[in-house]
Amino acid sequence: MSLKRRRSRSSVNGGLVLAWAGALIALVLLVVAGLGLAKLRSERAGIDPQTLCPSKTPDQVMALLFDSSDPLTPLQQIKVRQLLDGLLINIPKGARLDVYMATAEAGQLAKPLFSRCNPAAQNSATGWSENPQRLLALRKREFLQPLEKALEAALQAQPRKTSPILETIAAASVQSFGGAGSSGFGTGKQYKMIIVSDFLQNSRVLTHYKSYPDVEGFSNREGWIQTLPKLKGVSILMVYISRANSMNLQNKEHASWWCDYFAKRGTAFCEIEKI
Repeated sequence: MSLKRRRSRSSVNGGLVLAWAGALIALVLLVVAGLGLAKLRSERAGIDPQTLCPSKTPDQVMALLFDSSDPLTPLQQIKVRQLLDGLLINIPKGARLDVYMATAEAGQLAKPLFSRCNPAAQNSATGWSENPQRLLALRKREFLQPLEKALEAALQAQPRKTSPILETIAAASVQSFGGAGSSGFGTGKQYKMIIVSDFLQNSRVLTHYKSYPDVEGFSNREGWIQTLPKLKGVSILMVYISRANSMNLQNKEHASWWCDYFAKRGTAFCEIEKI
């Protein structure tokens, strides 16, 4: 009888231990889940559901400006898309991309065709509180698909007589980088502007179809102040579109003029990709 009693007590004690262990595990799981939910909520706090961006300017901003005053050849369109696709596929998580299309009016830009932050990187691990499938689906639905429509629209030519490239760069730079502060490249922040254009400026302020002054001389011209961009710390990529009928104008000196202009405006560096 005493042996049976001992076994019964042992069974009860074992059951209590298992119950306490189960309760402790459940409590730990609840705490972990609560911390994860709190972290996820804090990450989402202040995020605009339309742009997927925080209320403050992101540390990484890329502005993409299309000068559509003249059409691209079919081959140029293919090359431009290949170049842009290679750049945009690796845009970091949280970075904002702005897509602009130059208008006929000097310095007057409509709202960006596209302005959103990337919710997920292409091939990066997500945080432990995140759902990778959900983020990738969000990236496809709210970022990649609208971006594709914007790029298709931006590549459509809208021929016009004037080409106020300087003015539209200035307007786009203020919209994209105006809230970024005075610091830029090299401080943990990365700002980049990609300009798809033949860079043949043609407006009341300056025309490249005639002889044009050096950058210093240009700053003494009437109206030059409206072409001042906000480019401190911004890296520039000039996607330089060659025109068969303007080869005498699009020479080495012409390309150098632009990089000199950008350098005088405080850019981090200037890169040229001729197409």
